[in-house]
Amino acid sequence: MRPPVTVAIVDDDAIVRSALVSYVSATPGFHVVHECTDGAQAVEVIVNAPVDVVITDVRMPKLDGIRATEALRRALPDIKILVITSFDEDDAVREALQAGANGFLLKDTSPRGLIDAIRAVMEGSSVVSPGPITSLLLNQKRPKPEPPADLGLSPRELHVLQLLCAAYSNTEIASELHVTESTVKTHVSAIMMKLNVTSRLKAVVRAYELGLVNRA
Repeated sequence: MRPPVTVAIVDDDAIVRSALVSYVSATPGFHVVHECTDGAQAVEVIVNAPVDVVITDVRMPKLDGIRATEALRRALPDIKILVITSFDEDDAVREALQAGANGFLLKDTSPRGLIDAIRAVMEGSSVVSPGPITSLLLNQKRPKPEPPADLGLSPRELHVLQLLCAAYSNTEIASELHVTESTVKTHVSAIMMKLNVTSRLKAVVRAYELGLVNRA
């Protein structure tokens, strides 16, 4: 039997924090280890007792979710971090991406959506609620797109990239393309190298910037 996925919930709003804890705790195979009220407490607690996934708000006292993400990423490079955001926080989305977040969720994400997001990042996927990324991209100056051919992406890599942008996990991509997960990982690594990015999530943003996929 697999050990449970351990989770830390970080939010200064007691009602939101309680709801998130309830959603996760009610799901078999998941265990909430830490409840933190701000980023400073989260960093101290999680570094001393690491978990698999951190779900953190952005706006918090003492240390916000962005700075907490940076600190946790430095101390625990393999930890998965989901940032909870809202439509009017484009700057926070951009900063969280740079800080190393594995994904963004809207605050009105359903319980099922939250659990699916945790499972996805545990599988190595990035999670992007349509609102934050679409809003971010539409409100920034879009660079002149480069022709896809100039990037050296093969047709198969472009297909994999499109599936990444559709929030497919490695397992789902492998099933869709009838290949092994190892092959998918090889394609993803090649895509990241050719797009000159350091994470799957940044590859998704870059794909939208370059017009390689249609914006929602």
